[in-house]
Amino acid sequence: MTNYHKSEKDKQENTGRRSFLKTSAFLGMNTMLFGMASTSCKSKNILDPVKEDKVNKAQYRISTASGMLKVMPGDVLPESRTARISLAGNERESFQIVVRAKEDIDGVKVTIGDFTNNQHRLNSIKWSQVGYVYISTFSGHPTTGDVKGRQPGWYPDPLLERDSVKLMRDWSNAIWFTIHAPAGTPAGTYKGKITLEIKGVKEEISVEALVHNFALPAVPTLPNLFSLSVEYLDGMYDGFTGEIRKNWFDLLLASRMCPTDLYLNMNTKEGRSKITATDYSSFKGLTNGFVIYPITATWADRSAPAEELIARFEQNRPYIDQILATGAVANGKGVFYGFDECEPEHFEVMRKVNKYIKEQYPQVPIATTSQYVKTVEQLDDLGLDILIMHIFDGIYNNTFADQVRNAGKKVWAYISLQPYYPMPNWRIENPLQETRVLLGAMAYKERFDGFLYWGLNQYNKGNRQLPAKIKRNSDLKLEMSITTPTDEYKWLHGDGLLIYPGENGPLSSIRMENIREGLEDYEYYKLVEQKLGSGTAAIEAGKIARNTRDFERNEDNFSQHRIALAKLIG
Repeated sequence: MTNYHKSEKDKQENTGRRSFLKTSAFLGMNTMLFGMASTSCKSKNILDPVKEDKVNKAQYRISTASGMLKVMPGDVLPESRTARISLAGNERESFQIVVRAKEDIDGVKVTIGDFTNNQHRLNSIKWSQVGYVYISTFSGHPTTGDVKGRQPGWYPDPLLERDSVKLMRDWSNAIWFTIHAPAGTPAGTYKGKITLEIKGVKEEISVEALVHNFALPAVPTLPNLFSLSVEYLDGMYDGFTGEIRKNWFDLLLASRMCPTDLYLNMNTKEGRSKITATDYSSFKGLTNGFVIYPITATWADRSAPAEELIARFEQNRPYIDQILATGAVANGKGVFYGFDECEPEHFEVMRKVNKYIKEQYPQVPIATTSQYVKTVEQLDDLGLDILIMHIFDGIYNNTFADQVRNAGKKVWAYISLQPYYPMPNWRIENPLQETRVLLGAMAYKERFDGFLYWGLNQYNKGNRQLPAKIKRNSDLKLEMSITTPTDEYKWLHGDGLLIYPGENGPLSSIRMENIREGLEDYEYYKLVEQKLGSGTAAIEAGKIARNTRDFERNEDNFSQHRIALAKLIG
């Protein structure tokens, strides 16, 4: 996690693995059938590959692949015209159709036919085209395991809005499809066809979607805080209001996240775009975690006089009271967050500020991230109810976490630029399967009480300029960078940026889609728990995630496990 407001002192400090957090710079479905354990394709990663592997007479090859597969431009997949997926009610599932052509072809029309099980239809099926961001180097990466075999070049990530598909010559062009089965969708196998019209030739791909006889809960079970910077959105859209605002919020809600900003200083002009009580009221019944008020907005705030932070808090009491009045924060769903990655030198100020806030709002939990809080007594002394611990280097551990839980408090987990191989992350070089394991099996096995991530859209990390909005039908190769532009962190690609700025709202990414998949995977374990008990659910989760360093990387084993989970639930 990091913050974008820095003092000059912060910029000059270097504290080992946390130096980036103080010198951060700027940048310009549950599948049960398939998986992926590397960022480039292998034949076993394909859905229903046919035996023959040849380019057809039209000089293009059509293949299908799971949504857990990063299809690199140079990957050549065997031909396949069939995709099979599975999902529960109230779940979204993704897959890809990949076209590799021998020439540039524009204007490929996509037609999605009816998906039926003879009696009922699946109507919510959407597509977008996978775009690419340029990665110039992995030189300097702290571990070789993360980037073994990785080369500079174009990497798939943004999901672009287009009226038709554009095919680049000698390039594996991926088209991303997401099927949604709303709660109450009758169980059964839904069959349909997707047609690609390429230079007047209609090519059909058969798709089967197995809908299970159970549904995922509407409210996410795992509390999470994925920070959305409304400051940047306010600047990009000349005021974060209206339909654009709704589009951003809708994407997060569909991703099992609550729109929340961990770092907004509400006393600045960007405070006009803060997430309001009206917003939160509309989120009731859909979310499980958000920040009511950020106690500190910058790293410098951690060392500010306690009186200054308390005075700022008092100025925002009317806002806080409005949120509390909605009832959306009942049962600890809203928190006060601050003193980001605090160190012992910040404890005195934290103690005073948290004590004051706790006296005013004893019912609202106070949370922070830190590796320096090591006892339950410290938590009590600092007025903390939720300690959020990095999984890097074993900082998160259940021996201490259980002591905290036994004292009636919570222990969450988080990642930032770290961790590195063999632990999971979702930087551009990491396999997408790691994302799902982290938020699914690993979160359950390690008993995370919640999960935090510092940035969904940290667009401005240095030169105070915001990237251009991405237009519909844009080029597939984006000019926008997701690299941290410092010499020390020139290898860091995608940290704090999971959503791209579209002209009329957010554009998801293949990493973001798999984050949602992981949160949905978590629900499967909770459903097993409800039916067979936590012991059985933990055993099942342990088959995929033994611990934070040892987890399933074979997609076939992962797929078989998912099938077994569904059978246990159904």
